[in-house]
Amino acid sequence: MKKVLKNAFLALSFSAMFAAAPLAMAASPGGGHGAAAPAQAETSASETMREVIEGNERFKMKHESQYFEKFQNSQIPVLTVVTCSDSRVHTHLFGFPPDNNIFVIRNIGNQVTNSEGSVDYGVRHLPTKVLMILGHSSCGAVKAAMGDYSSETLGIKKELDPLKPVIALDDHSGEFKERWAKNVERNVDYQVDYSMKLYEEKVTHGDLVVVGAVYDFNDIYGQGRGSLIITNINGEKSPNLIMQHPVLKDLTRGPIVTHVSSRAQ
Repeated sequence: MKKVLKNAFLALSFSAMFAAAPLAMAASPGGGHGAAAPAQAETSASETMREVIEGNERFKMKHESQYFEKFQNSQIPVLTVVTCSDSRVHTHLFGFPPDNNIFVIRNIGNQVTNSEGSVDYGVRHLPTKVLMILGHSSCGAVKAAMGDYSSETLGIKKELDPLKPVIALDDHSGEFKERWAKNVERNVDYQVDYSMKLYEEKVTHGDLVVVGAVYDFNDIYGQGRGSLIITNINGEKSPNLIMQHPVLKDLTRGPIVTHVSSRAQ
């Protein structure tokens, strides 16, 4: 596990590497989950399905049958990740194959409470020693929770409501973008604290480390677009103290400094 995590963090020192260009999807209208994006040509359902099928064929051609042999009957992921449903956030940002390595739970706003059963499974029934809460820059769920979302569907409102304690910490000072960025990080901290209570025994015994992070494709933290920024480890939010945490001991000083920061502190 140490080798996999070390390689993951080292890989993140470089720009995020994407294996294939994403489909050109139209931006969602209104003030929904996704942030505003430049106008793009609409992609039809048939074009999407063609890319899905042809893409799967390319994937199969790159991976021989033996590749799948090790996870025919069980999974042994090293990392459980609670992240956002946002299409801009995917596990290739870690730099190592997600297959059989990463147990992923997704919902709007990367919230533990909205997917607690799935998180329980990753932490209590799989051999993962790290639970990562992964927020991201320009999170639409956090932005929506900062405003009036009363006109949204019942389902969306139900998933945004648990963010109210996070938004309550906003002092409303400064420009909106700065407040938004801080609230993204505050949400990560809130989810880490919630997880620490859920899995207190495992954390206390050293069987689990809860890591809070922000996937920064806006370069808000000044380390380049596509950077993974560690903002919290087991409830510790001070960057200087985070850098000294034993879970980062296999990393050299350089990658630690460029991947640990805070906007909310």
